[in-house]
Amino acid sequence: MKRKLCLVICCLMMTLVMSCFYQESSTEKEGKIVEAQLSQYSKGQPVPAFDWSFERDLVIQLYALRNAKVATHTVWRSDYGMIEGDSPSLGFGIPYDTSLTNPLQLTAKRIKTYGGHRTLEGTVEQQEPNGIFASKNTTATWVMSVDADTSQILPIYVESKVTVYPYPVTVDYENSRVHKAGKASTSLTK
Repeated sequence: MKRKLCLVICCLMMTLVMSCFYQESSTEKEGKIVEAQLSQYSKGQPVPAFDWSFERDLVIQLYALRNAKVATHTVWRSDYGMIEGDSPSLGFGIPYDTSLTNPLQLTAKRIKTYGGHRTLEGTVEQQEPNGIFASKNTTATWVMSVDADTSQILPIYVESKVTVYPYPVTVDYENSRVHKAGKASTSLTK
């Protein structure tokens, strides 16, 4: 019994002595302050929750419009704002490095073992609702130009800044101006 009591007292004394030498780092102190502040914010100013989102609805409508076969007109400009070219087009332009398959591979950051099972941790991009992996690396664009004589779609690779209009336009190259020249196509066919 004395041995057990002596062992418990020794352990308590060692813990007390170790705690005297342990100094909390400035990063740990700041982390606790930030956590306390965020806790206060979540009590006093909780994140709002909505039954419906207007902005989400607009993004859904944008996906629907982008997925429709719509006549457009594309104009591209230099970095200095000078119009370099224009063309009747189909759709809203496709970033150059958009892909159909996932451009990223899952790589093992850490392998955890639980009862002989390995778990890979990492992130992999998710497809957009329109079935593509959107570009995050380039400003170059594929413009799906429509040849006025043959109605053939001719892809044009453009590295300049691209603006796609959902209606016909006239282009004043001399003054670098674009003017609306008609109504937007309302007969959308898929």
